[in-house]
Amino acid sequence: MADVAVVGDVSEVAESPNGVGQQPSLGFLLAGLLAGAGVIHLVMIPSHIGESWAEGIAFAVVGWAQIAAGVALLLGRGSRRLYTAVILGSAGVVALWVWSRTVGLPFGAHAGVVESVGLVDQICAALELGAVLVAGAMLFAPSRLRIGMLGASVAAIAVLGLATAAIVSPDASSHGAHADGAATAAGATAAHADHAAGSGHVAQMAAIDLARCDLGFNPQSYWDDAAKMGVDTYGGGSMQVAAAPTLNELVSGGDPLEGRGSEGLDKLIAATSQSSGGEGAAAGLIVSLSDATDADYTAWTRWMGAMAASGTAGGGHGHASSAAAPSDNGGHGGHAGPQPWTAMVDQKQCDTLDAELSLARSTALKYPTAADAMAAGWERVTFYVPGIAAHYMKYGVVDGKFQIDQPEMILYDGNSPEARVVGLSYYMIQPGQAEPSQGFTGANDHSHRHVGLCNKAGVGVIGDSTLTAEQCAAIGGIKSDGSKGWMSHAWVVPGCESPWGVFSAASPLLDGKLEQASTTNAGACSGSGVRDRYELRSGRPPVASQTEVKESAAGE
Repeated sequence: MADVAVVGDVSEVAESPNGVGQQPSLGFLLAGLLAGAGVIHLVMIPSHIGESWAEGIAFAVVGWAQIAAGVALLLGRGSRRLYTAVILGSAGVVALWVWSRTVGLPFGAHAGVVESVGLVDQICAALELGAVLVAGAMLFAPSRLRIGMLGASVAAIAVLGLATAAIVSPDASSHGAHADGAATAAGATAAHADHAAGSGHVAQMAAIDLARCDLGFNPQSYWDDAAKMGVDTYGGGSMQVAAAPTLNELVSGGDPLEGRGSEGLDKLIAATSQSSGGEGAAAGLIVSLSDATDADYTAWTRWMGAMAASGTAGGGHGHASSAAAPSDNGGHGGHAGPQPWTAMVDQKQCDTLDAELSLARSTALKYPTAADAMAAGWERVTFYVPGIAAHYMKYGVVDGKFQIDQPEMILYDGNSPEARVVGLSYYMIQPGQAEPSQGFTGANDHSHRHVGLCNKAGVGVIGDSTLTAEQCAAIGGIKSDGSKGWMSHAWVVPGCESPWGVFSAASPLLDGKLEQASTTNAGACSGSGVRDRYELRSGRPPVASQTEVKESAAGE
């Protein structure tokens, strides 16, 4: 039978070329249902792709497929195949959603975890169920269900309004949180519960990845190790915790020790747990890391991540604490491992910081050897200490003012006049317990103190802050106060970029082997025993952002 033109009564049923009866006005309603569900899926991509690329891609495929089907209906391309696909596809998506909310999916980043039921996914599931019903009516009973064009259009608009309400609801912004209550009810581990809480920031982190301009300030190894150890590189310590391993990671394996541990790993764990107990203990961790095999080091980064996820902060070494340690009187600023980082998204600030670091770099390179620094007025105040090097101070510029091109201290890789420069240290006087606000542009350079060091006139520091006054006197020194002196580092010397961050309190490159090679190496930390362990070129964050995808596609 030839097609029957729809004239006058728009609710008349026409027969399509493939023999499927159509209710033209129902197509508008079905298109609205599919478009609403599709847009919700697209909007939810950032909150899922930060946890699993597979989940993000799945949401994108479903969302675009639903929108494409809606467009086809609006263009009058309805057919038996399309209605069947809508029924099967929508029913399948709803079935997966019910599965994830009742017993938990057996795969994905949250395998076995019962997800919480939120408003946004309830609305999306309702739209998809509605699509199943309407598509079924159009496929099996087109002539029995009649609805006027006006009614269908109003219903479609109402559906889109409902989808919009779901998208802008508070539940949508925190949709990636995978509520603690649901995870606990499913018997999730404490580590996963912490991860679930941190996942609430996934959408925000994805947005930051697209806007940030600070990726080149730290080397690639910083981003890699920060991800492994659960260090927040978005909110300076307030946004991200270590992620639980995905199913793929569990299958492929990432532990070179295969869960058996080793004597070397136990030594690193012990050194880490003691590293906040004074400058000597902190230096001991740097030496232990340098002596460790690559397998033990990789296992250590995994252990650090597990400790961050469980909230035990690496056995008490301050790893998961804030970046600053205002009352620190031991260790290397109260933080071992990569420093927490606050993302920078203002290009003007990034440009300013880049210029400031360039000025700091040129300042350091003016004094390539300790002899150059001494000739310009700096004098050695500490012997070489693993992690923080040898400090040469210029007392005449010590005050309460931060000046990039007038560092109070310059750091060298050994104790002799031929020692090579490795970085800068700024030292400001400020009474009280709050660290100075002055510093480099951004929120990432923090100050710490060394209270109660053992000093000897004409020599400098001869003992760390854990010594008692009696012990210090026994070796010819006097305990100093130091509570007003706030110190910060800038690892700006090419080749000596810190894998723990440009402003990190310590650098693992500055090991015992670097000191031993101080007068014979080529400078630029070339004598470090772990120089080849780290990728020191400017890096990108560990989780690929959309920006990186575009760059990769462009061949960069």
